[in-house]
Amino acid sequence: MHENTGSQRDAASTIFNLPDYHVIDAIDLPDGGRRVVIASTVPPGCPSCGVLATKVHSRRSQHVRDVPVAGAMAVVWAKRRWFCLEPACARRTFWEATDQVPHRARSTTRLRNQIVSAVITSGRAASEVARTHGVSWWLVQAALAAAAVVLPTAEDVSVTC
Repeated sequence: MHENTGSQRDAASTIFNLPDYHVIDAIDLPDGGRRVVIASTVPPGCPSCGVLATKVHSRRSQHVRDVPVAGAMAVVWAKRRWFCLEPACARRTFWEATDQVPHRARSTTRLRNQIVSAVITSGRAASEVARTHGVSWWLVQAALAAAAVVLPTAEDVSVTC
């Protein structure tokens, strides 16, 4: 008999499929939606000195907007505040942040990418995309503005016929 000895994700984390996170709890809500509680799996490094943290200072729940997975969802991140134990570092504590939910963000990177893609590929108005994704017009505009900053200049793009 062969057994897999590698790390396996649980079923809920596999279905939710948010990189660097695992599902702690999933609750069915009375209105037919779901609340999914997630936690980061990325080792927390101090933003100032880069030392990996090992001691939790405190915890809080942060609501995060994300793409709907099989219907409406409320995503809650069980976010941790960490101690920086490096004596030479001026920062004593810091909140964890990841590529999917950067510092001070309230929506996932995959939601912002999906919103930008919906506007660009379909040519729909920002207000229509906002209504379709259940987010504010401001979020769509901010995502488009951030995406426009990384676009190449016209001189860098070669035109082919």
